[in-house]
Amino acid sequence: MRLFLLLFVIFPCLMPAQSAYNCTACEKRKCQPLLSPCRGNRAIDPCGCCTHCAKQNGEFCGGADWEFGYCDRDYKCASVIGQGLVEIPMAGVCKSLPGYGRAEYFEDDDENCPKQNGCYRAMGHCDCITKHTCILDFFQYSALYCDPRFDDPSYDGLFEYPCTRSGCDIVDKECVCSSGGCDRTYEFSDGNKCYQALKERLCTNVTCPKPEALQCPPDSVAIVPHTPHGACCPTVPTSCTCNFEVCNNDCPKIKRKILVWKTDGVPGRCCDRFLCLL
Repeated sequence: MRLFLLLFVIFPCLMPAQSAYNCTACEKRKCQPLLSPCRGNRAIDPCGCCTHCAKQNGEFCGGADWEFGYCDRDYKCASVIGQGLVEIPMAGVCKSLPGYGRAEYFEDDDENCPKQNGCYRAMGHCDCITKHTCILDFFQYSALYCDPRFDDPSYDGLFEYPCTRSGCDIVDKECVCSSGGCDRTYEFSDGNKCYQALKERLCTNVTCPKPEALQCPPDSVAIVPHTPHGACCPTVPTSCTCNFEVCNNDCPKIKRKILVWKTDGVPGRCCDRFLCLL
């Protein structure tokens, strides 16, 4: 009952969508600043508007216009309760889902994402392709970087780098990042350091409510609480969600699997129950 009430209060948007979701126009949205370095890859939301650090295992994702972010390549934005993918504008959690493997680099990763052009280095050569993807590791090499001369130390005429310096300053309670000549000075070397300093200044006298202790069943994990950019305290607290990676659904090769009970994706009932018979 406690879990049901928690989800009812925290996730009012977890009701099934009645029609296909239409993104808000990019010019009407305010994107949060991209903080670097990211723990994983960078991502762009499927609406094609905002670039952010791809969300990792156990972090919130989805929401209206993907306000909670898009999951990194190894994970899917799944329903908090159940086994399916989240339906926008619902909020979900990034996790590994049974039946959803990682796409090869040359395959379309997500048909809901913008169509992108880019190159990969693979097996000593470059593949430049077009596909639907929100993960920006696709752009780790441009066509210029695929030029064989890029790896030739004797060729120094292909690339010229002007003397530039980048960094960030706190201006009117916001981090403003830019780049300039080598004589330009900045208070912080990157956006992440600037944001951390700004948060410390703004949250010095703020005391966040102490979260209630959460004990998840052995087949589940606690979701990372969500604190939006510019906030001092989490606005979406944690809850339990199934960790399907702990489930062992295989029988020895000499035995056949007889399913006894199919999981419904509820914490405490995350794994299938079955018999292995000769």
